[in-house]
Amino acid sequence: MTTNHSSRGLRRAMLGLSLPALIVLASWFAAALLGTPQAWAGDLNLNAVLVWGTDEAKPRDADYKELDPKIRKKLGRFSRWRNYFVIKEEKASLARGAMKKLKMSAKCELELKNIDDATLEIKLFGEGRWTATLKKSAEAMRKGELAVLGGDDKDKYNDAWFVVISVPAP
Repeated sequence: MTTNHSSRGLRRAMLGLSLPALIVLASWFAAALLGTPQAWAGDLNLNAVLVWGTDEAKPRDADYKELDPKIRKKLGRFSRWRNYFVIKEEKASLARGAMKKLKMSAKCELELKNIDDATLEIKLFGEGRWTATLKKSAEAMRKGELAVLGGDDKDKYNDAWFVVISVPAP
């Protein structure tokens, strides 16, 4: 039986490694070939939050909670309100090509679509009518960028609402 000298050397080198070291080495090799699970799974996990922006204090009878400080800071870059309250929060997981509708309120609905693992399409419906479409890089969202849609509050002068879509931190 003839044996290739280079494969024999590799076997000797591998036999000198401990089992945990071989497992780590095999894991690195598999990750290099396949990528990380998030990259090849295609599922896009999302948080959608309906937010009320106001300069008023929280109503006493309301069960609203304060918006996450990190998201509040990002919203504060382009909005001016003192208070941001979470009206409703929804979670969604989208496989590649999948679409999901989220009812955020009686007047607000979202349609989320994972177009091709690289692009998230967000359609906003107000009072049953399509009002806006936003396309966002899924990779940018995985790195912490937000998708934000918003508008004036028709019922309350000088207030606003926002829909903030984010990818939860791993």
